[in-house]
Amino acid sequence: MKKFYIGDKVTASVCEAFNNESARLAWRGFTFTESELETKAELGKSNALIIGNMPVPTLPADAEYVYRVCECGIALRAADYPSLMRGYFDLLMQVEYESNGALYIEEKEVRSNFKFKTRMIHFCAFNQTRLTELKKLVRLAAAVGYTHAVIEFWGMFPYDCCPALAWDEAYAKDDIRALAKEMRELGIEPIPMLNHLGHATAARLNGGKHVALDREPKLYKYFTPDGWSWDVTSPLVRELLSKMRAELYEAFGSGEFFHLGLDEAYMYAMSKKHRDALPEYLAYVTDEVVKEGRRPMIWMDMFLPRASGTPHLCTCDSDEDMMKALSSLNKKTVLVDWEYNGEKTPFPTTKYISDRNVGFDIMCAPWTKRANFDAAVKTVSELGIFGFMMTTWHTMVSETPAILGAARLFGAPMAPWSRLSGSEGIGGKEECATLLRKLSFEGAKGYRDSGWCDEEILLNVGDKKFC
Repeated sequence: MKKFYIGDKVTASVCEAFNNESARLAWRGFTFTESELETKAELGKSNALIIGNMPVPTLPADAEYVYRVCECGIALRAADYPSLMRGYFDLLMQVEYESNGALYIEEKEVRSNFKFKTRMIHFCAFNQTRLTELKKLVRLAAAVGYTHAVIEFWGMFPYDCCPALAWDEAYAKDDIRALAKEMRELGIEPIPMLNHLGHATAARLNGGKHVALDREPKLYKYFTPDGWSWDVTSPLVRELLSKMRAELYEAFGSGEFFHLGLDEAYMYAMSKKHRDALPEYLAYVTDEVVKEGRRPMIWMDMFLPRASGTPHLCTCDSDEDMMKALSSLNKKTVLVDWEYNGEKTPFPTTKYISDRNVGFDIMCAPWTKRANFDAAVKTVSELGIFGFMMTTWHTMVSETPAILGAARLFGAPMAPWSRLSGSEGIGGKEECATLLRKLSFEGAKGYRDSGWCDEEILLNVGDKKFC
């Protein structure tokens, strides 16, 4: 088999958008720091990359990207810049080495193989989530073909409008802006999230913490009596949430979506008085987000009727109740159906929503168990719905390989050796660790910067019962 050998310096003609530091660092990482990529913005806005004397390939109509490798060079063409980066990561995964250390890519022609267009992932930034960890997670997601990453801050975003809404350990806004910029350079769109109903503590239920009330008890009037949810009937709450969204928009930059959460609001599920306030609030807040230039996204658990087979504590008693609740939403809203124990294809709850032609884009959201995300990927394909959203919550301390595992099921590229390691190409720990090393652009400065956990003896990694 003929090979393209990679020297210590490689020059590429690229489109304007590709001429950035993140792309160059990815080359360096996947060549084990043995090679540096020099980029020259000579291809305008063609969404292409050329190394050597190669023609730009023709992109098939239904492909995100296509690339060719031969002895004399490499040529990559994509539908848009994010697709170009996904093709680039596919290409980088093909780098191999000989026994003398020489780096090469075998001659080949490759096109994208994703099963559906919208492939999202949801990450939480907890107090214990160091910024370096979050960076590695979003880089991994970008490298294996996710199109968007939702970032939910649990007391880790420093709101100027109300400093009590963040722990002292919160990230700096400049660091968040830099992370969002890097994500776009890597081809994955960042989506800010702020829960506008339950989870108002910005801390996990089983820890008993409340970012606002533990710091400033006088803020009690913004919350339901249990402190767990926002009091959506209060004008003070609506004004505050509006200011919080504006700060998230500024830090993240422009984008298509905003995740409103709206899940697990227990008092709203149990109290008719609280439930009765929801339709007007849902109409208000989804309309506001649309006016602000984004598509709202919501979790669906609060609005599924019991007839759907949902295991969740919901507010709707019937199909009619669900349709009434959904009718109050702005039609640009995306419904995200999370089901963390489902292994049946299609997910019964997702099919229940889809069958009723509710008039909204629908996504299927699993957690990190293989049978669960396998069924979710098949559900999206079988029902032909809008897309897939992997959720990760607090389990990244032990289950980071599930990011790769789910991606492989929806068509993520493989290295030439992927099927020979671990899980036969479906997201083994060995391969995931190898990818993370190549994506640790800063280098591991010590034990905690390496891999995906701080402790190798994982005796206390959290209880999946609560999210």
